[in-house]
Amino acid sequence: MTSTTKWPNNARACISITLDNMGEAADINRGLIPESDPVGDHHSVKVELPRMLEVLDRYGAKVTYFVEGWNCDVYGPTMQHLHSSGHEIAFHAYQHEVWSTLPIETETHNLTRSITSASSLGITYKGFRPPGGMITPHTLSLMKSNGLFYLSPAAQRVAVVEDVAILPFQWSSIDAYFYMHETAALRVGNGEGKEPINEDEMERRLLERVDEVVEEGGYLALLFHPFLTVGKRRLEVMERVVKKVMEREKEGKVWVAQAQEVGKWVLGKGVEVFGSDPGWDDAKWKMRPEGT
Repeated sequence: MTSTTKWPNNARACISITLDNMGEAADINRGLIPESDPVGDHHSVKVELPRMLEVLDRYGAKVTYFVEGWNCDVYGPTMQHLHSSGHEIAFHAYQHEVWSTLPIETETHNLTRSITSASSLGITYKGFRPPGGMITPHTLSLMKSNGLFYLSPAAQRVAVVEDVAILPFQWSSIDAYFYMHETAALRVGNGEGKEPINEDEMERRLLERVDEVVEEGGYLALLFHPFLTVGKRRLEVMERVVKKVMEREKEGKVWVAQAQEVGKWVLGKGVEVFGSDPGWDDAKWKMRPEGT
């Protein structure tokens, strides 16, 4: 099967622009801020996100934003604005808990209560990106029973597993890989140093990766975190990557689509085209303390 028949309109590759994490959810889950502290005015929502949306609007790009269910009660108007503006809101756990560690009871509760909260905002989840990148043995069946039809885990390639479309991200193609001290384990695992990588190098690699995926005929999920897109230079990096992606779409080389659109397409083509082995990536993103 050639790349020209894999994607719509004979595009050679497919790219989804995605965002992850909203507000204080992850910090509360990790105990970085007390649950009793006031919430609802986080800089990533009030400052960074509007700037990122201006960039996306400038190039006509519609994203998939994976948002924790906790935010429905805190940033509901923001989520509704995103939804009504044509962006997709997808599930990113309840409070950014590492999904693969959850017992089935917690997994079920966190999904179903998030679905209920999102529904109250007029939002219906179609897909899920698990914090930590991995899932439990129960996740796919739980997703299907609640109407979710695609998963965006850490993996190598698009596939169909148990009638769920697998739309992977690769750690080395997301901003957190470059910017965060906490992702040192991933860099070390790739033969790089522990220290974060600067904006210039991230820009160079992501622009290069866009061209690589066109040559490969594959799928790329670009991933930006509002809380990391601070300052002029980081926003500029995002803009240059988005600009290049949208230019490749105008050239007919790339199908730029939200994850829900890609998921429907992949399921329509099925295992015959995309296979059933996504090449799961079980790399741990946090560096373990020395001596443990």
